[in-house]
Amino acid sequence: MNTENEKKTAAKPTGRKYASVAELMRVEGVSQEVQTHFNEIVNATRVVHQLAHLRHIAGLTQEEMADRLRVTQSAVSKLESGRDEDLTLGQIREYAKASSERICVVFGKPLNHVEAVKVCANGMRHHLSALASLAHNGEEMEREIQAFFGEAFFNILSLLSASQNEMPNSQKIEVRMQLMEPPRAKRNLSASRGSTEMAQA
Repeated sequence: MNTENEKKTAAKPTGRKYASVAELMRVEGVSQEVQTHFNEIVNATRVVHQLAHLRHIAGLTQEEMADRLRVTQSAVSKLESGRDEDLTLGQIREYAKASSERICVVFGKPLNHVEAVKVCANGMRHHLSALASLAHNGEEMEREIQAFFGEAFFNILSLLSASQNEMPNSQKIEVRMQLMEPPRAKRNLSASRGSTEMAQA
């Protein structure tokens, strides 16, 4: 009897694909109450899901992670299916060590795009200045850092150019480096040739 009811009510595949569960619920007309509850759960479990993902890509089982945390496998399972508010900084640190990844935990309102770019720019300025200081430690170090600066300069220009080209009604911008005048050695050579020619005249 139950089997017959299940056959009658079983959902049929629609063939449609969705980019996310949120999109599926919106398109399929899931009630707003259910969508709100789902979003609350997602927002409350973002960090634990990321930790579970880090463990997975590091190739560690829950048992192996439990050994590193010095807890049981069931404790790891509970942690990864729990809520962010139940996590400790020590647990996050151990997941970072186990996965050989850096984990940054930020509290506060989300940055807008302009603020995020400024934060990145300030961080870059700090580290570039530190590299410039290291360049005083020897010629080899200076050459390596100078080469990195050249590469970074080109990459930053390329990023800005690509973003500019995505702007509406923007003109394509070519990114290339060109010396506006010949290198000093060639300039000196040209000058000496000119002087010789004038003397011969």
